[in-house]
Amino acid sequence: MTKTPTTTATNEDQPEAPIIRQQPTRVMLTDLVHDAAFTPRMATNKHHVHDLARRLHVEGDLDPIKVWPNPATGLLIILDGRQRVAAYRFRELDSIPAITFTGSRKDARLEAARNNSKTENPWTTTECTDYAWGLVIEGEASKAEIMKAVRVGYGTIGRMRKRLGELRAAGKEPDRSWWKAQRDDTKAEKPEEETEEARQARLGKLKDWMNGVDTRHRQEFGRRPTMEELGTAMHWHLGTPRFKAMVSGGFLADEDDLSDDAMKRPLAIPHPDPNADF
Repeated sequence: MTKTPTTTATNEDQPEAPIIRQQPTRVMLTDLVHDAAFTPRMATNKHHVHDLARRLHVEGDLDPIKVWPNPATGLLIILDGRQRVAAYRFRELDSIPAITFTGSRKDARLEAARNNSKTENPWTTTECTDYAWGLVIEGEASKAEIMKAVRVGYGTIGRMRKRLGELRAAGKEPDRSWWKAQRDDTKAEKPEEETEEARQARLGKLKDWMNGVDTRHRQEFGRRPTMEELGTAMHWHLGTPRFKAMVSGGFLADEDDLSDDAMKRPLAIPHPDPNADF
């Protein structure tokens, strides 16, 4: 009888490691942290959070969030439920029901992506590709695992791996944005430091263009645009995350900086180290 030879499974076709999920328990909000490596979406939807806070007040606890204990810090990283956390903070509560996910960092990142596909507001295509690109950079997940969790095509992941090899061969640090990482910037070095004169020249151009908008509006409608009109138009043009960053002077935190009530507590607490290398 001929014995069938055995082969060693590669990283491409190994089954997913079994993950133990505990029953929900209550965790302190002060032990929770947002980690940019586990979500490409850092802005908080104010209106959705307010709706959740109202449900919390009327109906009691919301569905449990999902967290992963970071062995390096002991803090609980939110894998699913950032806006529920914001609602509990908005109601000034101290704890929230949570399910603890155990496994490696790679497994936790894949789980966060799988949770995204079940939400009412899934990630955009750009957010999915950026997340997949981050997994490729870290190098622990196989193509099959990334495809299944993030919903990114096999060919796209192949191009990401090829691009990562090119960047590393050129001694370049890959940008966390897949769109930026695809740009062929390996042929020439960028200036180490921009001069203040160049920055002021660009700001002068922006001022001239904004003056032009003001003039055209006055010619078309007989008056200058109101502050509300300018703000709304800029919000439409930039989108909420970039608009909030602009209003805050370029610093975008994961909190409700634009709350209608200035006395309200922030909806969410930003990462304690905004300069952390994820």
